[in-house]
Amino acid sequence: MNRLLFPLALCIVLFGSSSCRRDEALNANTIEELEEKISAEFDKRKLTSISYCVVKNQDIIYSNALGFADEASNKLATDSTRYLIASVSKTITATAFMQLVDQNLVALDDDINTFLPFPVRNPDFPTTPITYRMLLTHRSSISDDYQNTFDLDCFGSDCAMTLEQYFENVFVSNGAYFDNDNFSNAKPGSKEDYSNLASALVGYLVERITLTPFDTYCKDHIFTPLGMKKTEWRLANTPLAELAVPNSSEITSTSPHYTFPDYPNGGLRTTVLDLSIFLRTIIQNGNFNGTQMLSQASVAEMKTLQLGSSQQCLSLYYETFNRETYLGHSGGEKGCTAEMYWDPNTNVGVIVFSNEEDAKDDNVVSLLFNYGENQ
Repeated sequence: MNRLLFPLALCIVLFGSSSCRRDEALNANTIEELEEKISAEFDKRKLTSISYCVVKNQDIIYSNALGFADEASNKLATDSTRYLIASVSKTITATAFMQLVDQNLVALDDDINTFLPFPVRNPDFPTTPITYRMLLTHRSSISDDYQNTFDLDCFGSDCAMTLEQYFENVFVSNGAYFDNDNFSNAKPGSKEDYSNLASALVGYLVERITLTPFDTYCKDHIFTPLGMKKTEWRLANTPLAELAVPNSSEITSTSPHYTFPDYPNGGLRTTVLDLSIFLRTIIQNGNFNGTQMLSQASVAEMKTLQLGSSQQCLSLYYETFNRETYLGHSGGEKGCTAEMYWDPNTNVGVIVFSNEEDAKDDNVVSLLFNYGENQ
Protein backbone atom coordinates (compact mmCIF):
# COMPACT_ATOMS: atom_id res chain seq x y z
CA MET A 1 0.00 0.00 0.00
CA ASN A 2 2.87 2.37 -0.74
CA ARG A 3 0.93 4.92 -2.78
CA LEU A 4 3.31 7.90 -2.39
CA LEU A 5 6.75 9.16 -3.19
CA PHE A 6 6.85 11.47 -0.14
CA PRO A 7 8.48 14.93 -0.19
CA LEU A 8 12.23 15.09 -0.18
CA ALA A 9 14.18 17.57 1.97
CA LEU A 10 13.12 21.06 1.00
CA CYS A 11 15.44 23.85 -0.02
CA ILE A 12 14.67 27.10 1.86
CA VAL A 13 11.49 28.16 0.12
CA LEU A 14 8.35 30.21 0.50
CA PHE A 15 5.37 29.27 -1.66
CA GLY A 16 7.37 27.89 -4.53
CA SER A 17 10.21 30.41 -4.69
CA SER A 18 13.82 29.38 -4.28
CA SER A 19 17.08 31.14 -3.63
CA CYS A 20 19.07 28.34 -5.27
CA ARG A 21 20.60 28.83 -8.69
CA ARG A 22 19.06 26.84 -11.52
CA ASP A 23 21.19 24.12 -13.11
CA GLU A 24 21.78 25.21 -16.71
CA ALA A 25 22.14 21.56 -17.77
CA LEU A 26 18.40 21.25 -17.06
CA ASN A 27 17.46 24.18 -19.26
CA ALA A 28 15.94 23.73 -22.71
CA ASN A 29 15.00 26.62 -24.99
CA THR A 30 13.71 24.66 -27.98
CA ILE A 31 11.60 21.53 -28.50
CA GLU A 32 14.60 19.82 -30.07
CA GLU A 33 16.81 20.56 -27.09
CA LEU A 34 14.07 19.50 -24.67
CA GLU A 35 13.53 16.18 -26.44
CA GLU A 36 17.26 15.50 -26.66
CA LYS A 37 17.72 16.00 -22.92
CA ILE A 38 14.59 14.07 -21.91
CA SER A 39 15.66 11.21 -24.18
CA ALA A 40 19.08 11.16 -22.52
CA GLU A 41 17.45 10.96 -19.09
CA PHE A 42 15.10 8.24 -20.31
CA ASP A 43 18.03 6.15 -21.54
CA LYS A 44 20.09 6.82 -18.42
CA ARG A 45 17.30 5.63 -16.14
CA LYS A 46 16.54 2.64 -18.41
CA LEU A 47 12.82 3.33 -18.19
CA THR A 48 10.15 1.34 -19.98
CA SER A 49 8.14 4.45 -20.85
CA ILE A 50 7.32 8.00 -19.83
CA SER A 51 4.45 10.22 -20.87
CA TYR A 52 4.61 13.92 -20.06
CA CYS A 53 3.24 17.38 -20.59
CA VAL A 54 3.87 20.97 -19.53
CA VAL A 55 1.11 23.56 -19.16
CA LYS A 56 0.87 27.26 -18.42
CA ASN A 57 -2.31 28.91 -17.18
CA GLN A 58 -5.06 27.35 -19.35
CA ASP A 59 -2.84 26.10 -22.19
CA ILE A 60 -0.83 22.96 -22.94
CA ILE A 61 2.63 24.09 -24.02
CA TYR A 62 3.98 20.67 -24.98
CA SER A 63 3.29 16.95 -24.56
CA ASN A 64 4.94 13.75 -25.75
CA ALA A 65 5.98 10.24 -24.70
CA LEU A 66 8.91 7.84 -25.00
CA GLY A 67 9.21 4.08 -24.79
CA PHE A 68 6.72 1.25 -24.65
CA ALA A 69 3.32 1.25 -23.02
CA ASP A 70 3.43 -2.52 -23.57
CA GLU A 71 6.94 -3.75 -24.19
CA ALA A 72 5.86 -7.34 -24.89
CA SER A 73 3.77 -6.25 -27.87
CA ASN A 74 6.02 -3.35 -28.93
CA LYS A 75 3.21 -0.88 -28.32
CA LEU A 76 4.58 2.63 -28.02
CA ALA A 77 3.51 5.05 -25.31
CA THR A 78 1.83 8.32 -26.29
CA ASP A 79 0.46 11.32 -24.46
CA SER A 80 -2.93 9.56 -24.70
CA THR A 81 -1.75 6.39 -22.97
CA ARG A 82 -3.52 5.74 -19.68
CA TYR A 83 -1.42 5.10 -16.58
CA LEU A 84 -2.14 4.18 -12.98
CA ILE A 85 -1.22 7.38 -11.10
CA ALA A 86 -1.10 6.08 -7.50
CA SER A 87 -1.16 8.83 -4.85
CA VAL A 88 -1.70 11.66 -7.32
CA SER A 89 -5.26 10.26 -7.16
CA LYS A 90 -5.59 11.84 -3.71
CA THR A 91 -5.85 15.30 -5.29
CA ILE A 92 -9.04 14.21 -7.08
CA THR A 93 -10.42 12.69 -3.88
CA ALA A 94 -9.75 15.92 -1.99
CA THR A 95 -11.40 17.94 -4.76
CA ALA A 96 -14.52 15.78 -4.59
CA PHE A 97 -14.72 16.47 -0.86
CA MET A 98 -14.15 20.21 -1.27
CA GLN A 99 -17.10 20.33 -3.66
CA LEU A 100 -19.23 19.21 -0.72
CA VAL A 101 -17.76 22.05 1.35
CA ASP A 102 -18.81 24.40 -1.46
CA GLN A 103 -22.35 23.04 -1.15
CA ASN A 104 -22.34 23.62 2.64
CA LEU A 105 -22.97 19.91 3.20
CA VAL A 106 -19.95 19.64 5.47
CA ALA A 107 -17.10 21.73 6.89
CA LEU A 108 -13.41 20.95 7.16
CA ASP A 109 -13.40 20.98 10.95
CA ASP A 110 -16.49 18.82 11.44
CA ASP A 111 -16.26 15.49 13.22
CA ILE A 112 -16.14 12.74 10.57
CA ASN A 113 -18.35 10.51 12.75
CA THR A 114 -21.39 12.57 11.82
CA PHE A 115 -21.69 10.70 8.51
CA LEU A 116 -20.16 7.34 9.42
CA PRO A 117 -22.22 4.23 10.31
CA PHE A 118 -19.59 3.25 12.90
CA PRO A 119 -17.43 5.39 15.20
CA VAL A 120 -13.86 6.26 14.22
CA ARG A 121 -11.92 7.52 17.22
CA ASN A 122 -8.37 6.91 18.36
CA PRO A 123 -8.78 4.55 21.36
CA ASP A 124 -6.06 6.49 23.22
CA PHE A 125 -8.01 9.74 22.73
CA PRO A 126 -11.68 8.66 22.66
CA THR A 127 -13.05 12.16 23.33
CA THR A 128 -11.00 13.90 20.61
CA PRO A 129 -12.89 14.17 17.30
CA ILE A 130 -11.12 13.36 14.04
CA THR A 131 -11.94 16.01 11.45
CA TYR A 132 -11.89 16.14 7.66
CA ARG A 133 -9.02 18.64 7.80
CA MET A 134 -7.01 16.09 9.77
CA LEU A 135 -7.68 13.41 7.17
CA LEU A 136 -6.63 15.71 4.33
CA THR A 137 -3.43 16.85 6.06
CA HIS A 138 -2.30 13.45 7.39
CA ARG A 139 -2.83 14.47 11.02
CA SER A 140 -5.75 12.20 11.86
CA SER A 141 -3.63 9.67 13.82
CA ILE A 142 -5.10 6.96 11.54
CA SER A 143 -2.10 4.78 10.73
CA ASP A 144 -1.18 2.56 7.78
CA ASP A 145 1.08 0.30 9.84
CA TYR A 146 -1.34 -2.57 10.43
CA GLN A 147 -3.00 -2.32 7.02
CA ASN A 148 0.41 -2.63 5.36
CA THR A 149 0.55 -6.22 6.62
CA PHE A 150 -2.27 -7.20 4.22
CA ASP A 151 -2.04 -7.77 0.47
CA LEU A 152 -5.50 -6.95 -0.88
CA ASP A 153 -4.59 -6.25 -4.50
CA CYS A 154 -6.96 -7.71 -7.10
CA PHE A 155 -5.32 -8.57 -10.43
CA GLY A 156 -7.24 -8.34 -13.68
CA SER A 157 -10.45 -6.96 -12.18
CA ASP A 158 -11.93 -4.45 -9.79
CA CYS A 159 -11.99 -5.69 -6.20
CA ALA A 160 -15.45 -6.96 -5.27
CA MET A 161 -15.18 -5.47 -1.78
CA THR A 162 -16.98 -2.12 -1.55
CA LEU A 163 -15.62 0.87 0.34
CA GLU A 164 -18.25 0.28 3.02
CA GLN A 165 -17.27 -3.36 3.43
CA TYR A 166 -13.60 -2.48 3.55
CA PHE A 167 -13.95 0.18 6.23
CA GLU A 168 -16.29 -1.96 8.31
CA ASN A 169 -13.52 -4.57 8.30
CA VAL A 170 -11.01 -1.92 9.38
CA PHE A 171 -12.91 0.01 12.07
CA VAL A 172 -15.55 -2.40 13.47
CA SER A 173 -14.13 -4.56 16.27
CA ASN A 174 -14.96 -7.93 14.67
CA GLY A 175 -13.62 -6.85 11.26
CA ALA A 176 -10.94 -8.85 9.44
CA TYR A 177 -8.57 -5.84 9.36
CA PHE A 178 -9.46 -4.33 12.74
CA ASP A 179 -6.69 -3.59 15.20
CA ASN A 180 -5.83 -0.81 17.63
CA ASP A 181 -2.71 -0.31 15.50
CA ASN A 182 -4.97 1.28 12.90
CA PHE A 183 -4.22 4.36 15.03
CA SER A 184 -0.94 5.83 16.20
CA ASN A 185 -0.32 6.96 19.76
CA ALA A 186 -0.42 10.63 18.72
CA LYS A 187 -3.39 12.82 19.56
CA PRO A 188 -5.48 13.58 16.45
CA GLY A 189 -4.32 16.86 14.92
CA SER A 190 -0.97 16.91 16.70
CA LYS A 191 1.41 15.02 14.40
CA GLU A 192 1.85 14.60 10.65
CA ASP A 193 1.88 10.92 9.67
CA TYR A 194 1.17 10.08 6.03
CA SER A 195 -1.87 7.82 5.83
CA ASN A 196 -3.29 6.06 2.78
CA LEU A 197 -6.04 4.70 5.02
CA ALA A 198 -7.15 8.18 6.05
CA SER A 199 -7.07 9.37 2.44
CA ALA A 200 -9.29 6.52 1.28
CA LEU A 201 -11.66 7.29 4.15
CA VAL A 202 -12.22 10.72 2.57
CA GLY A 203 -13.55 8.97 -0.54
CA TYR A 204 -15.84 6.78 1.54
CA LEU A 205 -17.14 9.86 3.34
CA VAL A 206 -17.93 11.51 0.00
CA GLU A 207 -19.90 8.36 -0.78
CA ARG A 208 -21.76 8.53 2.55
CA ILE A 209 -22.55 12.24 2.33
CA THR A 210 -23.76 12.18 -1.28
CA LEU A 211 -25.38 8.71 -1.17
CA THR A 212 -23.57 8.04 -4.45
CA PRO A 213 -20.78 5.54 -5.18
CA PHE A 214 -17.52 7.44 -5.03
CA ASP A 215 -16.41 6.57 -8.57
CA THR A 216 -19.80 7.62 -9.95
CA TYR A 217 -19.70 10.89 -8.01
CA CYS A 218 -16.28 11.78 -9.46
CA LYS A 219 -17.36 10.98 -13.00
CA ASP A 220 -20.55 13.02 -12.71
CA HIS A 221 -19.08 16.03 -10.90
CA ILE A 222 -15.42 16.21 -12.00
CA PHE A 223 -14.49 14.09 -15.03
CA THR A 224 -17.53 14.64 -17.25
CA PRO A 225 -17.96 18.39 -16.58
CA LEU A 226 -14.26 18.96 -17.33
CA GLY A 227 -14.22 16.70 -20.39
CA MET A 228 -11.79 14.18 -18.87
CA LYS A 229 -12.94 11.32 -21.10
CA LYS A 230 -10.02 8.98 -20.46
CA THR A 231 -10.06 9.07 -16.66
CA GLU A 232 -11.51 6.18 -14.64
CA TRP A 233 -11.44 4.72 -11.15
CA ARG A 234 -12.75 1.38 -12.39
CA LEU A 235 -10.61 -1.04 -14.37
CA ALA A 236 -13.78 -2.46 -15.91
CA ASN A 237 -14.46 0.92 -17.54
CA THR A 238 -10.92 1.29 -18.89
CA PRO A 239 -9.95 -0.13 -22.31
CA LEU A 240 -6.97 -2.39 -21.57
CA ALA A 241 -5.49 -1.59 -24.99
CA GLU A 242 -5.07 2.03 -23.85
CA LEU A 243 -3.31 1.16 -20.59
CA ALA A 244 0.42 1.19 -19.95
CA VAL A 245 1.40 -2.20 -18.56
CA PRO A 246 3.00 -1.77 -15.11
CA ASN A 247 6.56 -3.02 -15.06
CA SER A 248 7.51 -4.52 -11.68
CA SER A 249 9.21 -7.62 -10.34
CA GLU A 250 6.45 -7.71 -7.70
CA ILE A 251 3.83 -8.45 -10.36
CA THR A 252 3.74 -12.15 -11.19
CA SER A 253 0.13 -12.42 -12.34
CA THR A 254 -0.63 -12.99 -16.02
CA SER A 255 -3.10 -10.10 -15.59
CA PRO A 256 -0.71 -7.27 -14.66
CA HIS A 257 -3.32 -4.55 -14.09
CA TYR A 258 -4.48 -4.47 -10.48
CA THR A 259 -6.90 -2.68 -8.17
CA PHE A 260 -7.36 -2.40 -4.40
CA PRO A 261 -10.45 -1.93 -2.21
CA ASP A 262 -9.24 1.39 -0.74
CA TYR A 263 -8.96 2.84 -4.26
CA PRO A 264 -9.67 6.55 -3.51
CA ASN A 265 -6.12 6.85 -2.17
CA GLY A 266 -4.37 5.72 -5.34
CA GLY A 267 -6.44 3.82 -7.91
CA LEU A 268 -7.07 6.40 -10.64
CA ARG A 269 -6.05 5.73 -14.24
CA THR A 270 -5.73 8.62 -16.67
CA THR A 271 -3.59 10.24 -19.37
CA VAL A 272 -1.27 13.21 -19.02
CA LEU A 273 -3.58 15.17 -21.34
CA ASP A 274 -6.67 14.38 -19.27
CA LEU A 275 -4.98 15.11 -15.96
CA SER A 276 -3.64 18.36 -17.42
CA ILE A 277 -7.26 19.54 -17.61
CA PHE A 278 -7.60 18.99 -13.87
CA LEU A 279 -4.24 20.66 -13.18
CA ARG A 280 -5.11 23.67 -15.33
CA THR A 281 -8.43 23.91 -13.50
CA ILE A 282 -6.64 24.13 -10.15
CA ILE A 283 -4.12 26.62 -11.56
CA GLN A 284 -7.05 28.72 -12.84
CA ASN A 285 -8.67 28.81 -9.39
CA GLY A 286 -11.24 26.10 -10.09
CA ASN A 287 -12.31 27.21 -13.57
CA PHE A 288 -11.67 25.54 -16.91
CA ASN A 289 -13.15 26.86 -20.15
CA GLY A 290 -16.05 28.45 -18.29
CA THR A 291 -16.78 25.48 -16.04
CA GLN A 292 -16.36 26.39 -12.36
CA MET A 293 -15.54 22.96 -10.98
CA LEU A 294 -14.58 24.24 -7.53
CA SER A 295 -14.97 27.62 -5.85
CA GLN A 296 -12.02 29.99 -5.71
CA ALA A 297 -12.22 29.87 -1.92
CA SER A 298 -11.94 26.08 -1.84
CA VAL A 299 -9.01 26.07 -4.28
CA ALA A 300 -7.29 28.71 -2.17
CA GLU A 301 -7.82 26.55 0.93
CA MET A 302 -6.35 23.52 -0.84
CA LYS A 303 -3.22 25.55 -1.66
CA THR A 304 -2.81 26.89 1.89
CA LEU A 305 -0.28 25.42 4.32
CA GLN A 306 -2.19 23.67 7.10
CA LEU A 307 -1.89 23.26 10.87
CA GLY A 308 1.56 24.82 11.12
CA SER A 309 3.18 22.60 8.47
CA SER A 310 5.99 23.98 6.30
CA GLN A 311 4.95 21.89 3.28
CA GLN A 312 1.57 20.15 3.72
CA CYS A 313 -1.59 21.71 2.29
CA LEU A 314 -4.93 19.91 1.75
CA SER A 315 -3.85 16.76 -0.12
CA LEU A 316 -1.20 18.88 -1.84
CA TYR A 317 2.32 19.59 -0.66
CA TYR A 318 5.50 21.41 -1.62
CA GLU A 319 8.33 19.29 -3.00
CA THR A 320 11.76 20.17 -4.33
CA PHE A 321 13.19 19.03 -7.66
CA ASN A 322 16.81 20.07 -8.27
CA ARG A 323 16.63 22.97 -5.81
CA GLU A 324 13.36 24.33 -7.22
CA THR A 325 10.18 23.84 -5.19
CA TYR A 326 6.69 23.29 -6.56
CA LEU A 327 3.22 22.49 -5.26
CA GLY A 328 1.42 19.26 -6.14
CA HIS A 329 1.64 15.54 -5.46
CA SER A 330 3.73 12.48 -6.39
CA GLY A 331 2.66 8.87 -6.58
CA GLY A 332 4.32 5.48 -6.61
CA GLU A 333 2.97 1.94 -6.76
CA LYS A 334 4.00 -1.39 -8.23
CA GLY A 335 5.00 -0.58 -11.80
CA CYS A 336 4.10 3.10 -11.80
CA THR A 337 5.43 6.53 -10.91
CA ALA A 338 3.50 9.78 -11.31
CA GLU A 339 4.26 13.45 -10.75
CA MET A 340 1.86 16.43 -10.92
CA TYR A 341 3.22 19.80 -9.82
CA TRP A 342 2.97 23.48 -10.62
CA ASP A 343 4.71 26.71 -9.75
CA PRO A 344 2.19 29.07 -8.09
CA ASN A 345 4.37 32.04 -9.09
CA THR A 346 4.44 31.35 -12.84
CA ASN A 347 1.40 29.05 -13.27
CA VAL A 348 3.57 26.57 -15.14
CA GLY A 349 2.62 22.96 -14.40
CA VAL A 350 4.19 19.60 -15.21
CA ILE A 351 2.85 16.05 -15.33
CA VAL A 352 5.06 12.98 -15.81
CA PHE A 353 3.90 9.33 -15.78
CA SER A 354 5.95 6.15 -16.03
CA ASN A 355 5.08 2.46 -15.99
CA GLU A 356 8.18 1.88 -13.90
CA GLU A 357 8.22 2.11 -10.11
CA ASP A 358 10.57 4.64 -8.51
CA ALA A 359 11.36 6.10 -11.93
CA LYS A 360 13.65 8.83 -10.50
CA ASP A 361 12.35 11.38 -12.98
CA ASP A 362 13.37 14.56 -11.12
CA ASN A 363 15.48 15.78 -14.04
CA VAL A 364 12.63 15.28 -16.51
CA VAL A 365 10.33 17.29 -14.22
CA SER A 366 12.93 20.06 -14.01
CA LEU A 367 13.53 20.11 -17.77
CA LEU A 368 9.81 20.49 -18.43
CA PHE A 369 9.40 23.23 -15.82
CA ASN A 370 12.38 25.17 -17.15
CA TYR A 371 11.19 24.82 -20.73
CA GLY A 372 7.71 26.01 -19.78
CA GLU A 373 9.06 29.01 -17.93
CA ASN A 374 11.21 29.95 -20.93
CA GLN A 375 8.16 30.17 -23.20
